Amino acid sequence: MKKRWLAAALAATMALSLTACGGSGEEKKAEGGKKEADKELTVWVEKVFSDDANTAMQERLDAFAEESGIKVKYEFIGATDFMTKLNAAIEAGSNVPDITTSAVTKVVNYYPNIPYKDVSDIVNNINEERPYFEAVYEGTKIDGKHYFVPMTSSSTMMFVRKDKLEEKGITELPKTWDEVFEVAEQISDPDNGFYGLGIGCGPTDEDGENMFRMINWDQGGYIFDKDGNITLDNDVTKSLLTKYKEMYDGGVIPKAASTWDPGGNNSAYLMGECGIVFNAPTLYNALRSDEANKELFENTEMVSLPAGSDNDTTMGFATGFAIMETCDDVESATKLIEYMYDKEWYEEYLEITAPVFAPLFQDMEGEGVWADGVNAQIIDYAKKAKGYYGYPVEGIKSRAIAAKHYFTFPMAEMMNKVVTDTLDVDGAIGDAIKKLEAVQKTVK
Repeated sequence: MKKRWLAAALAATMALSLTACGGSGEEKKAEGGKKEADKELTVWVEKVFSDDANTAMQERLDAFAEESGIKVKYEFIGATDFMTKLNAAIEAGSNVPDITTSAVTKVVNYYPNIPYKDVSDIVNNINEERPYFEAVYEGTKIDGKHYFVPMTSSSTMMFVRKDKLEEKGITELPKTWDEVFEVAEQISDPDNGFYGLGIGCGPTDEDGENMFRMINWDQGGYIFDKDGNITLDNDVTKSLLTKYKEMYDGGVIPKAASTWDPGGNNSAYLMGECGIVFNAPTLYNALRSDEANKELFENTEMVSLPAGSDNDTTMGFATGFAIMETCDDVESATKLIEYMYDKEWYEEYLEITAPVFAPLFQDMEGEGVWADGVNAQIIDYAKKAKGYYGYPVEGIKSRAIAAKHYFTFPMAEMMNKVVTDTLDVDGAIGDAIKKLEAVQKTVK
């Protein structure tokens, strides 16, 4: 549905980066006698997948400038360039924005010199008026503090070829990880190039990395305990690695999975080679929007992730606005951020991004476009998304170790070494622990 604030054409505004100043509006006196028109905020926003959503965000920033009289210079930056640009500004100590978009992993990777202000007061005020899902509120805390204000969350969903299940007389979608493995084995037909399960373990396969972590959590296995002790050498992890190799050797997982990057499972599903994969809802959009995928889309069911034998924790991917430590007008920055969480505008914005981004507030569950279908599924995911890299470790130093270790894709590497017979299960776990210990030594 077209929104009134989406009237402007996209072509002129959507370049690699967008820079503009808000209108001056009526001059207003701030505390201390300074006029609002004399104030200026710089905002850096990481672009999202949707041009419509980027334009909506841009127009909202313009509206704030016009209504408040506070000038706003904003820049929309592509995801691949965002952190490089921010890091360069922080290192140089100049041209650092007042407000940026951020996320948990981005925050902890700066430890011990976190460049963001504690915005717990803003989060708590919003939460008091409009409660967040508990998993989101708690899962975005770092050492008891919020360093950004959660706004939206991505997700990892399960995509299932329901026609393949029907061919085998399977009438219900799997609801547990054990059922996923059983169904995948039943629908596999490797002699004809069809594999029941698409979880990769290539050297840069972020999707495979995340899936191993989440399945391990749900079955009761963890890399760290709450105090930051390494606990990877456990029966759950050993059992999951053994099961993964069994499925790989048995033709349930394609041999090519050992070389996949994050797009491997996506491509395998679109090519009709895999029956169950785990991916962001962007895969759903790709299926829905391309006429060539019409039949595949009709035979696909997208649902939230199954539960494990121990729990049903999912990885949190919440993002939101943060105030940089160098910001010298926190009052105006706070006003801008609060403006972005206006109920009516927020709900309209989330409708644009659905089903890729989920809303984070309890009162949206079961309402409007979120009442059923795929949108209800992504809310179900967000409600359980209290996990993070290193979960359930609590201390900020240990969180930083876990986050820095993540970017070497250690779980995917561990899986890869097992399926390629480079190491056995115990050897692969031992190798991963040595690398974890090496990272620990680099974080002071």
